[in-house]
Amino acid sequence: MNKQFMVSALIGIALCSAQSMVHAADGTINFTGEIVAAGCDINGGATPAINVDLGSVSASSFSGVGATSSPTQFTLSLSQCPSTFTSAAVKFDGLPDADDPTLLAVSGGVTGIGIELEDQFGAPVPLQTASRTFPINEATQALDMVFTARFKSTQPVVGEGAANATSQFTINYQ
Repeated sequence: MNKQFMVSALIGIALCSAQSMVHAADGTINFTGEIVAAGCDINGGATPAINVDLGSVSASSFSGVGATSSPTQFTLSLSQCPSTFTSAAVKFDGLPDADDPTLLAVSGGVTGIGIELEDQFGAPVPLQTASRTFPINEATQALDMVFTARFKSTQPVVGEGAANATSQFTINYQ
């Protein structure tokens, strides 16, 4: 009798589990894209690695969450772009800050800080989000995309230490 009860209970549990796995579709996502043979040359065709020195900043200069250091400018220069490209945007990737995932996480010992990226107009460019689109000069087939980087506090108190980070970037062409 116990065996029959256990078998019935297992069948009942299996049926309840199967019912919870049934889902109705609420919508559809269509993914589109294109892979092109070649993009623009980045920074003269050399290795597109850019070093941005944010300097040494006093921990006491951060007055609370959201306080920032002075911005440091850097440029992504595109040249020899195919004539079919009319504009470009950039998407920065990397490890997001644990407290503010729009910021790039830093390593090296410092605490309470991340790196904020902005475009040349002062608009933040959150990690893993494409920047605004910039037009490629039709006559020169070139474009300079100017950005800034700066430290931004994510905690009320910023600890001292090295504040290093690495971001990969992807150019999205239109």
